[in-house]
Amino acid sequence: MTELEQKESALVKIHRVTAVLLLSFVLVGATLVYWSVVQAEAILSREDNPRLAEAELRIQRGQILDRNGILLAETVGEPDSLDRVYPLANSGPAVGYYSFRHGTAGIEEGFNDVLRGETDNLAEEVHRQLLHLPQIGQAVYLTLDATLQQKAESLLPASPSALILLAIEDNNAQILALVSHPGYDPNLLDDAFETLTADEQAPLLNRVSQGQYQPGRVLQPFILAAVVDQGAIAMREPIEGDVEAVSLNGQVIECLSPPALPATWSAVLQHNCPAPMMTLGDQLGTSGLDQIFADFGLTQPPELPLNTETPPLAPLADPLLAGIGQDNLLVTPLQVALAWAALATDGRLPTAQLVMAVGNERSSQLSSNAEAEAVTPAISPPTAQLMRLHLAQTDNFLEHTVPALSGPEGQTDAWYLGMAPANAPRYALVIVMEATKDLSAVEGMGRALLAAADQ
Repeated sequence: MTELEQKESALVKIHRVTAVLLLSFVLVGATLVYWSVVQAEAILSREDNPRLAEAELRIQRGQILDRNGILLAETVGEPDSLDRVYPLANSGPAVGYYSFRHGTAGIEEGFNDVLRGETDNLAEEVHRQLLHLPQIGQAVYLTLDATLQQKAESLLPASPSALILLAIEDNNAQILALVSHPGYDPNLLDDAFETLTADEQAPLLNRVSQGQYQPGRVLQPFILAAVVDQGAIAMREPIEGDVEAVSLNGQVIECLSPPALPATWSAVLQHNCPAPMMTLGDQLGTSGLDQIFADFGLTQPPELPLNTETPPLAPLADPLLAGIGQDNLLVTPLQVALAWAALATDGRLPTAQLVMAVGNERSSQLSSNAEAEAVTPAISPPTAQLMRLHLAQTDNFLEHTVPALSGPEGQTDAWYLGMAPANAPRYALVIVMEATKDLSAVEGMGRALLAAADQ
């Protein structure tokens, strides 16, 4: 072999060695990226991996703010000692909670990925991991009004009760205030969790979205509106029969106040008379009542980033009892509020909204349900307008205030359904106070809050 050939052979060997080394470096680099980034989630998700706690505690969750930018939740502290704080101490039922020990609930759960800053962008994740940057979440803007939320908190008693206030715009019902009592302070959740879970009054239960109540005569406006819409009755026509009291489980149920005789369907509604509603329920039958309750959204949980799931309902069994809300139908205040809002507008069940935007620059505005336009109305617009004319009116409020028997022990709950202003409602409010017959108290709360909203 000549000297030239020897040199060429040596160069070839050097090139081969160089190529092998470069390939090795590439494979090592790819392996590091794969295990540190691509497989990071799988590794961290192992319960025996201590990095799971370390990684979770370093996440800077995004802020939760009200419709005006007022803070409802934020993460504060140094990277190795972060705390989740809630400026409105009793905001738990509306905002939820985040706890490393006990998980998440409410908005903290429904928008967990956004608040954590989860991303599908692999390049962005690789960059963050290689530079050891903290994971930073995005902000979530709620439809809540912090001022009205605090007002509602101050009005509602500490005893078991629930309140929801809606702002109605087009076919969208934005939640301005949501209160469930007894509630809890999410700032103290870790220390109080065992006490809260053991409490018989269930403070961790969101009574607005999951509290199940026998509705009683809360159903009157909805049943009457549907039957008027069918052309079967007219509100100003006299009823057949009388308005005598009825007996139920050893209790006497009668009109809240005596109507002028002969009573009309309008008087039945305004005086909350039970006997004609039982007769009407018997005429409709369980199938007719089923359809009405479904049309007004009283048999399905609304879609919200809150837990709205409730146990399945038993089928209606007795149309007479169902006509006065004392059969198997159970409702949540949220369901009632949306049905009430349908009467306040054009008869269509509105879409509930609690989150209006996401993003630290408030750049991603969320819209209401795009399919809402195609939803079949519960009743026609003229019927909805007509029913508002026959509701009880106090000052600038349209109201329906009733006691409702609830449960086998004969507990009476006080319900207030209100809307304002009376001539063109923009706000709908539902309050329920458990185990009380004090209708004047619940009316006072409702009027005070509607007045504050309609300023």
